[in-house]
Amino acid sequence: MAVRTAIVTEYFAAASDDVAALALLEGQGPSAPAQGSGEPLFETVPLPGIEPFVMLGTLHHLLSGRPYRECAADARHGQVVGGADEGPWVVTVSASLVDALADASRGRLADVAGRWARTPELRRQPHEHRPERLASAVLALASLAYRAREVRHSLYCWTRLPS
Repeated sequence: MAVRTAIVTEYFAAASDDVAALALLEGQGPSAPAQGSGEPLFETVPLPGIEPFVMLGTLHHLLSGRPYRECAADARHGQVVGGADEGPWVVTVSASLVDALADASRGRLADVAGRWARTPELRRQPHEHRPERLASAVLALASLAYRAREVRHSLYCWTRLPS
């Protein structure tokens, strides 16, 4: 039986869409070392297999209590900033999800992560989406959202298909 490899995703913060698109220059993503410094281009939260369209829309719905359709209709939800036809791509994360993540308590985030892990799209995913691992990832994403909002940055997802 072949093992499916999840879509590769890294969430990161940037000052603008143009700055976020810099993650596409080398094709290695936002955590790739910047030329000359050896430091990552951006602070990232890797969330393997958590694509920024349906799955992040579901997280937004669970966290905010707003209908999924409303969350997914946000103009900044999953808007492609740049990328080639075959990827990789940089995609926006809505400001309302950033606010919901940044404002949620640790307990609320852990509860939502547990419910999110039981959704159909995540139950079909690999072991890294067990509730305890997903809770840790959601906490990291919320922390990134908080720091981004403090400096008036937006969140983005760099994504590519598995090799």
